Amino acid sequence: MNTPVSSAHISRIGAYKAIALSTRDVIVKTYTTSKWPTGLTLRKDLEKIRQQGDPPEITVAVYGDTGAGKSSLLNALLDQPSLLPTAGMGRACTSVVIKIEENKTSSDFEADIEFLTAEEWKKELNVLKHDLDQSDSDNEEDAGVCDAAHAKVAAVYGDFKSKDLGILLERNKDILEQLGTVMQMGDSNARDLQDKIRTFSETTDDERQFWPLVKQVVLKVPDSGLCRSGVNLVDLPGVGDSNPARENVARKYMQTCDVLLIVTKIQRAVDNKTVKHTLGDKLFRQLLMDHTKTVVACTHTDDVKPSEVIKTLKLPQAAEWTAEGQRYKKEEQVLQQKLADLKRDKQVGCSSETEENSLIQQKQRLHAAKDQFKREKTSTCAVKRNEFVRNNILHKISSPSTPHDQDYPLDLKVFCVSSSDYINLSNLLICDDDDDDKPPVFLSTEDTEIPGLRTYLQELVWEKQKKHRMSLQNDFQAIIYGILMYLINSKRGRKALKEELKRHLDTLRDEGQLILNELDSHLQSSWFAVLDATLDEATQEAIRRARHAVELWARPVNKRQRGQGGLHSNTYKATVRRLGIFRSSGIGYIINMNQDLADPFVKILSKEWTPRFSEQAWIVTVQSKIKEPASIAITRFTEAIMKSLGDSDATLLKDLTQLKTDTLGKLTRLDSLWEKTIDRQQRAVTHMITDFVQEQMKGAYELCMKEEGPGAFNRMKDIMANTIDQLKSNMFQQLKNKITVSLDQLKKGFISGAKEILEDIVEDTEKQIMPLWQTQDEPIYLETLDKSEGLIQTLSEDFAKYKNGLHEPDCHQSSSSLKRQAGDIPTFPVPGSKLVKLSEEREKSGPE
Repeated sequence: MNTPVSSAHISRIGAYKAIALSTRDVIVKTYTTSKWPTGLTLRKDLEKIRQQGDPPEITVAVYGDTGAGKSSLLNALLDQPSLLPTAGMGRACTSVVIKIEENKTSSDFEADIEFLTAEEWKKELNVLKHDLDQSDSDNEEDAGVCDAAHAKVAAVYGDFKSKDLGILLERNKDILEQLGTVMQMGDSNARDLQDKIRTFSETTDDERQFWPLVKQVVLKVPDSGLCRSGVNLVDLPGVGDSNPARENVARKYMQTCDVLLIVTKIQRAVDNKTVKHTLGDKLFRQLLMDHTKTVVACTHTDDVKPSEVIKTLKLPQAAEWTAEGQRYKKEEQVLQQKLADLKRDKQVGCSSETEENSLIQQKQRLHAAKDQFKREKTSTCAVKRNEFVRNNILHKISSPSTPHDQDYPLDLKVFCVSSSDYINLSNLLICDDDDDDKPPVFLSTEDTEIPGLRTYLQELVWEKQKKHRMSLQNDFQAIIYGILMYLINSKRGRKALKEELKRHLDTLRDEGQLILNELDSHLQSSWFAVLDATLDEATQEAIRRARHAVELWARPVNKRQRGQGGLHSNTYKATVRRLGIFRSSGIGYIINMNQDLADPFVKILSKEWTPRFSEQAWIVTVQSKIKEPASIAITRFTEAIMKSLGDSDATLLKDLTQLKTDTLGKLTRLDSLWEKTIDRQQRAVTHMITDFVQEQMKGAYELCMKEEGPGAFNRMKDIMANTIDQLKSNMFQQLKNKITVSLDQLKKGFISGAKEILEDIVEDTEKQIMPLWQTQDEPIYLETLDKSEGLIQTLSEDFAKYKNGLHEPDCHQSSSSLKRQAGDIPTFPVPGSKLVKLSEEREKSGPE
């Protein structure tokens, strides 16, 4: 079930570090840097490999409406039915951000509870105090603002008086001491840990609750195949929290996550705009610009009515099922009649007890067969509905009305899951949960699609770890081959070739610079010039529409179409007190004035931004503008060296051919450029747009907060209107300039990354051909040829063993098979190898 698909990659990455360290030690002990300067560079290269971070992980942010089944889904994915509380009583369970990761230091379940600072909580109390002052409203929505504020303060302090709110913090010393700290809890049992942290993470009926004081909770889970693979899960209660600190935590995860897992009930997923509906238009547009991998999990798939599915989907089995149902009904009627006749005959002594028992057993078998038939029929209907929903969504992806009319990300994955059936079929329920046990709808765990979703997430991290592993492998292989070529070719040097070979290297460097110049020109003319024109258009549109947004908030409330009408006074006031962001339970969605002002700008910008910053677009650019011309330059370079040598030495020519192959192989380092220099950086640019607008509007919000008494609401609306009239032109022009600067930095970062890789390739090549112009009558930076011969043999043997140990892990193997496979991976340095022995000998004897 919980398969550690990436364990082989993680083990192999550790092997690279170990052998790199051992090889570095051999070089340190064998040669002194004063006699072999190149050895210093090699040591640095090997140390760089050893110091590369732990195997990469991915973060999956889980987002969904209240009651969609997020917590149940996470419990199922982790094979821990009691880790997170579920909404059995119809209220939201998760009130704070909860991150779930592997416990790497203990076999217990542990929780790190991070509290707000005293300053952060004091600011929120001040906002809540103003909410509580608006308690005289005569409409339900405005009253809800006051009620929500009262509930939050009462959760922490119990009964209180509004006039005492300012002194509550100082009066409760135990709470004051806890603020700004991290509380740690642990237990060997997941359910017991849930009981310990429940008042810190969810809304409960307890007299004393602490979730309003908590910034986030980090759960550390032992023995979880999913987390052990490198998948971290983040349960988001939503964005738009009244506390800026908690809001920033949630937004940061939304901005930086590798995968966004959107959870929605399957009954709502039949609607063709599931993702857009769940996220909202503005957040959905941001998702497209971020190019975040997106997964939809349609939950509650065990809630199915076969008659509706049969009618809607016109299933071909309908006639057969009807006939089968009628057959069971007739057989049941026949048995009922026989039993009735038997009872009548029994009264007159004409029947035996044996006959009655036989008929009762037949009836029991008939009922069991009928129940199995119904279960198989229901299961089939559930599976067919899952297929219909998934295909319906995927069809919309492949055929949007226009290139910019998308309801889903283009690489969306859809899983239709049943968490309860998976837990039931996996026998994960414990004795206390027997009352919750219900007959599963699905016939196998695979039909619940929980294993499929888990495997997909594991394959994503496996792919990331594979790239990391291959990068380490290529770097290490280049170093080893470089050392071997240096040592082998040290006996072939010809001093007369020095200037000629150096000229070829200079030519290679010059061609690399030409490639970078062409890349810069291409990006500027074909990419950034277009984006600059789009920014101009977006700026003008945002200026034009700014006043409309402010007027929309001030309009009379439109209860039928809330998005087309204004805000109630308390809701308006609560929003400006929170610097333009408020999650209103009365409206049912997040009010974000900053986003409303920025949306016309983002809407125009996204039309060019979204396609140009996709990974595929940059892969094409790297291939056509860097890799292909660099390959041509490298081929010309090696051909020029062969021509200069004019040597009939077959081994040397073979080595030079290998040099060309290795050098071309190093161009794969360019494949990581998008992830390293573009992906996160371009997300940061687009995410700062709303933050910039908020900062510019901060003065207006603060002025509105000071307004009190009769007519305060109207004065607030006037302040907002006047401010936007004064600010809009300068604000959006500054925003455009800020993005332009960021784009220039992004371009420079990309070109700088490409330059560093190309320069490293030239430098590596120079190290390998250096011996070709060195001769026996000058220092060749080797202490003795005997040592070089020994090192050649040592490196060759150990690297051969290392390469022979390489194999790819199979994501679809069983857990036990993968554990066995991971255990077979040799951990380098191989015990008993010459590399280890040589290192140990040098360690004992010290430098010569």
